[in-house]
Amino acid sequence: MDKATRAVIQKATENARSCLETEFREQLDGRYDIRAGRPLPAEPGAHLDADQRRIHSQLVATLEHLRLRGANEQDAVDTYVREAAFTTLNRLAALKMLEARALVKPCVSNGPASTGFKEFSGLAPGLQELPDKGYRLYLECLFDEIAVEVKVLFDRRDPAALLWPRDAALAELLAILNRPELAIAWAEDETIGWIYQYFNSSAEREAMRKQSSVPRNSRELAVRNQFFTPRYVVEFLTDNTLGRTWYEMRAGQTRLTDQCQSLVHEPDERFDPPR
Repeated sequence: MDKATRAVIQKATENARSCLETEFREQLDGRYDIRAGRPLPAEPGAHLDADQRRIHSQLVATLEHLRLRGANEQDAVDTYVREAAFTTLNRLAALKMLEARALVKPCVSNGPASTGFKEFSGLAPGLQELPDKGYRLYLECLFDEIAVEVKVLFDRRDPAALLWPRDAALAELLAILNRPELAIAWAEDETIGWIYQYFNSSAEREAMRKQSSVPRNSRELAVRNQFFTPRYVVEFLTDNTLGRTWYEMRAGQTRLTDQCQSLVHEPDERFDPPR
């Protein structure tokens, strides 16, 4: 993947993270009365409906769990917001990559106007009664279907999936993912890896290094060392470890000679006859 494409992915990832973190903080504050740096509310607000009260209870339990692991009131909320944004972004990005491989019908490329959602809506006309016409339900059904194969990565029981972006934020997020300059990236296997790396910005890493020369906790350790390994590096390593082992076992008489493009050949190589 060239540098220009990686730069486009980086910008989109940073924009998407900002969009989602802002949205989820607003939901925690405005709907669930959960604010960074303040004690957790003991009871859900009277304005919440039954489903929102359930979500409130699960949010509080998740934040209390983070507190028990050593996070303070500020860090617990910050951690949850970050993980919720990361989870939502990666799931929708994965749908874009599945679309590009024709493994799912178009579902996010045109938002609620996507052909996959139109077909889904045609099978369940009652969806039109829902506030978003059932688009969230449709995407969650896709997540559930994929979770059968990919398990925890798409498991909606994960606490990081408790919140869902409201209409305006979801529209903004989809606009970011559907930028024309990103179109060529979705067919590339490396794209999800670069999103993983760019979610934590270089500015964030630099700030950590300025505050401390060594990682102060497990997250800082991960962020400082969270770099995606491009395909060519993986190919070089595998070609010259597993590939080299097999190549020598077969005394060079193997199709891997042609397949392992990064295999390093030593001058005047000699082998014992194959056993």
